[in-house]
Amino acid sequence: MKSHFGKHTSRSVNYYSKVLFVILISILLINMIVSFFTITITRQQSIEYVKNTINLYLDDTMLRLNAVEHFMIWTVKNEPLIKDMEKAKDMSELPKSIHNFRTRVNDFQYSTGKEYQFFLALKKENYFFSSSPIQMNYSEYLKIKDYFLSKKRSVNKYEDIYTWQSLKMDEKYYLYHLLEYENRMFISVIAVDDILFPLNEINLGDKGTLTIANNENGFLSGSKENISNRKLKFIFTSYLTFHQNDTGLPFSLHVSVDHFSAYKKVAIAQFVLVLATIIIGLILFFFLGYFRNKILSPIQDFSQTLLDINKNNEKVDFSSSIIELEQANEQFKGLMNEIKKLKIDYYEQEFEKKQIQMDFMKLQIKPHFYLSCLTTIHSMAEMGMYKEIKKMTISTSNYFRYLFQTNQNYVKLEKELTHIQDYLAIQKLLHAHSFKFDIQTEPSIEKAMIPPLMIQTFIENIVKHAVSLDEQINIQLNIYSKIVENRKSIILTLLDNGPGFPADILENLQSDMLITTINGNHIGINNVIQRLRLLFEEDFSINFSNIPGGGAKVEIMIPYLAKEERVER
Repeated sequence: MKSHFGKHTSRSVNYYSKVLFVILISILLINMIVSFFTITITRQQSIEYVKNTINLYLDDTMLRLNAVEHFMIWTVKNEPLIKDMEKAKDMSELPKSIHNFRTRVNDFQYSTGKEYQFFLALKKENYFFSSSPIQMNYSEYLKIKDYFLSKKRSVNKYEDIYTWQSLKMDEKYYLYHLLEYENRMFISVIAVDDILFPLNEINLGDKGTLTIANNENGFLSGSKENISNRKLKFIFTSYLTFHQNDTGLPFSLHVSVDHFSAYKKVAIAQFVLVLATIIIGLILFFFLGYFRNKILSPIQDFSQTLLDINKNNEKVDFSSSIIELEQANEQFKGLMNEIKKLKIDYYEQEFEKKQIQMDFMKLQIKPHFYLSCLTTIHSMAEMGMYKEIKKMTISTSNYFRYLFQTNQNYVKLEKELTHIQDYLAIQKLLHAHSFKFDIQTEPSIEKAMIPPLMIQTFIENIVKHAVSLDEQINIQLNIYSKIVENRKSIILTLLDNGPGFPADILENLQSDMLITTINGNHIGINNVIQRLRLLFEEDFSINFSNIPGGGAKVEIMIPYLAKEERVER
């Protein structure tokens, strides 16, 4: 019987080709519009990037210049090494003082850079020497020396303390800062090219320029005419000016950005993208018929097969020339089998869960323990032990109240420990001084959540199988937190000095085998293990062992939970 997915209209390949052609034309137009906006936005972002980068650099330059100025003011007035040079009686005493002074200046250059060169002149002695490594050739050094030694200046003019001026030497511009104090002249010089050097890494395009100018000499690199011509000639050029009045620097910075050459790769990429769209459209047009016959039809047949499987709930044979569809068909059949298996496993798991809950209820009720408590109270009443009856009644009341109110998956650790104290108080009245109990707990984890009756079950097992009137048993419980595999966990260690686990029971516990007997013994331990597995799956561990000197040891590790929740996996 043939079934239909729904009413539909058949179309010719020509129709689908036209639809595809219209879609491709639309994609082409959208691509061109997006390309235009991309270039525009890229240009704007480029300008913002250049502005931000240069502003950061200018701020850094201002800090360096300020540092140089403050260093020079202090040095020219207070440096004791300069005083030593002035006091030198002959040339034999100068080299050591000069070396020490150069070391002092070199240390300062670590904060500003080697491009800031320093020179010291002593006018009375007619000394002039470099105070830092020279970044120029010897002829330039001599010209610098002649320039400053021949320069007449007023001494201690306040406006000169923070002034940087420019000079031209062999078609190369420098900025310098000069301070005179009494017999001393201290000078810092930096080449304009060195100031611009860090900015050369910015992509300004083939015709982009960086130019420095000041009020004293005008343009110190390039020329005003070249910048103006480029500004008028190229419509794709942006021109930025950082005025010295705004920056606080002793110069202005003029920047021109040639966007076309700087981002020609982007433009070429956009053109290639448009061309690729056209080529892909043509290829898709020719392969439309082939795609329909060889791929679409088999997929429709496969879909129909799946529909038949869903309707009939039975396997349907399917064959196709496409290997992937054959593989998908086999995987789908396997998936159906897995679903059936999962349904069966789910029902079995639910049944097991109900069984565990029933066992837990059995563990809670414990009629024999209840009767034992009542019998003990009756015996105490006959002997007039009214003080003990009061303790027994309160502890028993608290114990059973906790049992009947414990219907959750988790309780706070502090509540479980209080319940254990109530249980042991009852056992103390029943067994007198036949055992001692000590607990060590981290205060920070008392609010942590643990499964109810987990600890009490193992303590009860010790009392039942190890405590006797012949020998006092020591029970030790240690609870602390630990980071295991990048996750916080709670470690519970319970030890006693009794006879330990019987060999057969210990072997079964270590082999993860059930140890419940026909008469119901050890149901508590099985119940705890099953509940831990149900709550934490594989995210817990429990280890049983006998202590070589005598006694048993149980160590449990569970995830740390701040509140009742499922453990994340």
